[in-house]
Amino acid sequence: MIAELYNLFLMDTSYPMFPKRRDSKPVPRSPRDRGPAHFFHGRKEIIDDFSIILDDAKVLKDGITFLIQGAPGVGKTALIDVLAKQARENGWKAVDIFPNALWNPVELIGRLNLKKILPKISGASAEVSVGDAASATISIDFDHPAETILKILSAQKKPLLLILDEAQSLGKPKIVPDEMKGITASVLKQIHNGDLGKSVMFIAGGLGTTEHTLNTFSVSLFEGDCRVYLGRLSPASERAVIKDWLTHVTGGNPATPTWIDAIAERTHGWPQHIMSYVKPAVKYLRANNRDMTDASLETVLARGDQLRLKYYDGRAHDIDERGRIALAQSVLDVSIDSTTTQEAVIASLQKSGFSKKESKDLFECALDQGILDKCGHGRYGIPIPSMHKWLKDNYGNDRGKADCRFSMER
Repeated sequence: MIAELYNLFLMDTSYPMFPKRRDSKPVPRSPRDRGPAHFFHGRKEIIDDFSIILDDAKVLKDGITFLIQGAPGVGKTALIDVLAKQARENGWKAVDIFPNALWNPVELIGRLNLKKILPKISGASAEVSVGDAASATISIDFDHPAETILKILSAQKKPLLLILDEAQSLGKPKIVPDEMKGITASVLKQIHNGDLGKSVMFIAGGLGTTEHTLNTFSVSLFEGDCRVYLGRLSPASERAVIKDWLTHVTGGNPATPTWIDAIAERTHGWPQHIMSYVKPAVKYLRANNRDMTDASLETVLARGDQLRLKYYDGRAHDIDERGRIALAQSVLDVSIDSTTTQEAVIASLQKSGFSKKESKDLFECALDQGILDKCGHGRYGIPIPSMHKWLKDNYGNDRGKADCRFSMER
């Protein structure tokens, strides 16, 4: 029976094995829409707070959860990459994990890159040789996986930073099997409360629903500096990022202020939007000997506008036209700088002909896709000004002739 349980853990293929480390990278050949930032500016206060938390946890041999929330495209993954690099430079072992590492000891061993895994199954346990840990072997008790996972975490020589991006996925159906929820809650709670007697920190990055998800796993009462809601970049940081792309990637003289300012007017401090515009800009400047005329700028801006709209349409890919129209109707009276409540949105969706369950599902889908964002205190809004305009301009007028049904792939 024990051998069967071990093999079950070993065959858990819910997530790809051994993710790539978050290391510094050379200047890239082309921009990316998501992931670590090749040119990072801003977020200084958050980085400074994290540095202090790292030092305190290392000295006190403490544990804690560092929560980073924000809408899609706001730069959560890029910030996490910077924090992970900072941790490594300060003597920490920083490791990316997927959710199943929180309940599957074999998966966790793989994430920690403990390469010498020699299972010796005997009775109710298996011993593994882990050369990178403080003890030579760790006994895996398959009847008590939470205790085994905590034992593995406590055995690490270096202070350990576990990183789970898109942590809101813990709350999605079938991500955490029912029989593993108690194990996951036990592991997260003991890390969060610093109960391991070792320096073990957990970074959870995700959408605005992430804190609520962690609350369901007994993780709550975050310290003030450990709870971050990421907003847009400051104008200075935004322009610095744009300048770096237009200058360093194209290998020429510094970009003209006209180009930098024109792109910044379209990006609203949103890192994802910066990529939408610098991608065609870099391509054009490389192909045309860095021709920075007004005419070439208009060409670049037009292409950037197209990519930005494609991004919005992609965010709503699980919602058909009828659903988009209903969502637009629900926020017609919500201005760019204001918010609304879940109850108000669902009531509006029901007026559009959706059942109560359909309305709730549509609301949750809009949250999952980042069309709506939780802003705290039970309030919700559309996170990006140009996304707000896109939804209202394209779907804000009542199209009664639309007969397509609401559909989602969940």
